[in-house]
Amino acid sequence: MKNNLNEEVRPEDILIVEAEIVPDGLGGWMIRCRNTENGEERYCKSIEEYSDFLNECVYATKKSNFQAVWLESPKATPAMIADVRAKLMEFYEKMGS
Repeated sequence: MKNNLNEEVRPEDILIVEAEIVPDGLGGWMIRCRNTENGEERYCKSIEEYSDFLNECVYATKKSNFQAVWLESPKATPAMIADVRAKLMEFYEKMGS
């Protein structure tokens, strides 16, 4: 893997945060996030909460590279996955403007 400066990055220098879409038990969804460096796990009820967790993980690590990894979400319905994707796109579009 290479970073923004096209430099080779060793796997042990990358903070990985895993995410999975899971049902919330009320017909909606949550994002189960896990910081692989320290094992911290959080259930986020919105894209904003997910973004906040990612930021907290990045600030708490000594690693200079970051990767968000989406895991397969076997318990999520196609509608839940589509909703999360749409909300992620909307969130990132707002951030870019």
